[in-house]
Amino acid sequence: MIIKKNLIIILCILGLLISVIVDYTTLKPQNVELKKIIPSKSTTIFAAYSESGFISDYVVSYLKSLKEITPNIIYITDNPISKKEIRKISPYVNHIIAQKHGEYDWGSFKRGYQLLKSKNYFTSPKNTSPVLILANDSTLPLTQNFKPILKDMDKKQADFYGITSSLDGTYHIQSYFLILNPNLYTTKEFETYLNSVQKQPDGLHVAYRYEVPFTQYFASLGFKHATFIAHEDLAYLPLNDKTCYPLTLMTKHNLPFLKMRTFTNRLTVQEPRRLVFSWLKQHRHKAYKQLIRHLKRIDSPYLKENHE
Repeated sequence: MIIKKNLIIILCILGLLISVIVDYTTLKPQNVELKKIIPSKSTTIFAAYSESGFISDYVVSYLKSLKEITPNIIYITDNPISKKEIRKISPYVNHIIAQKHGEYDWGSFKRGYQLLKSKNYFTSPKNTSPVLILANDSTLPLTQNFKPILKDMDKKQADFYGITSSLDGTYHIQSYFLILNPNLYTTKEFETYLNSVQKQPDGLHVAYRYEVPFTQYFASLGFKHATFIAHEDLAYLPLNDKTCYPLTLMTKHNLPFLKMRTFTNRLTVQEPRRLVFSWLKQHRHKAYKQLIRHLKRIDSPYLKENHE
C-alpha cells in the first residue's frame, strides 16, 4: 500500500514536471491581453520575428526602454512563441499577438493598428497628443533613454520622424523606428495605407512596396517629416543606405540604434566589423554584451571578427 501511494506521488510529480516543460517549450499561436491599452497614452507597435520563438535579451531591454516613453506596447511577432517567452516580456507589454502571418514587419504594424482600432484607441476624445511608434527587432538599441529622440522630433516640428533615411528606390525614412503624431496616424489615408499591406515574396519586396513609398506619399499630403540624423549630414557617404557605415554613424552622429544586419551578409557594410565590435565594447558595453549573446545563440560566423 505504501509503495503504491509513493508511486502515485512520484507519477503526480512527473506529471507536473512534464506540464512545466511543455509550458516552457511548446510554441503556440498567442493572442494575449496582459494589460489594458490606455487610449490617452502613447503606444508602440513592435514587430518581431524569431524562427525558434526565442526572444533575445536585446529585445527585452529594448521593450523596457520603450515602456518609459510609450505606456502601451503591442508586441506582434510573425511566429508562435512559448509561455516562457511571454513571461520574459510581460512586464513591459500590454498585448501580444504571436502567430505566423508572412507579411514581415509591415504586416505586424497592420495587425497592431487593427488591434488599436478595435480598442477604440483612435476615437477617444483624450487621444490628441500621444505618439504612435512603429518599431521592430532589426536594430540593437545603443541607448536606454529614448526621450532625446522625442525631444528632437518636437524641436523639428515633424508629423512623422525616423532615425535615418535612404536613397534606395527613392528618398525615404527607414521604418525600423518610425514616430507618428496623431494628426497623421488618425487619418483615413494612414488607415488605408496600412490595411493595404499584403503578403509579398520576401522582405525586400515588402520594403519597396510599403517602406519606400511612405515618406513621399505622406509628404505629398502635406505632412512634415524629419530624421534624427539629417540626410544632408550624411551626403559625403557614397552608398544610398547610410547604415552601411555603422562606425561613422556611431562615432560622428550619435546613432541610437545599430542595424543587426551589420552582422549578416544582407548589408553591404563598408567599415571593418572588428572596429564596430571594439567601439561597442568600449563605449556601449551593455549593448555589446547583448549583441555577443545574441550572435553566439544564432552561431553567427561574424563572431570571429570580434577580437576580445
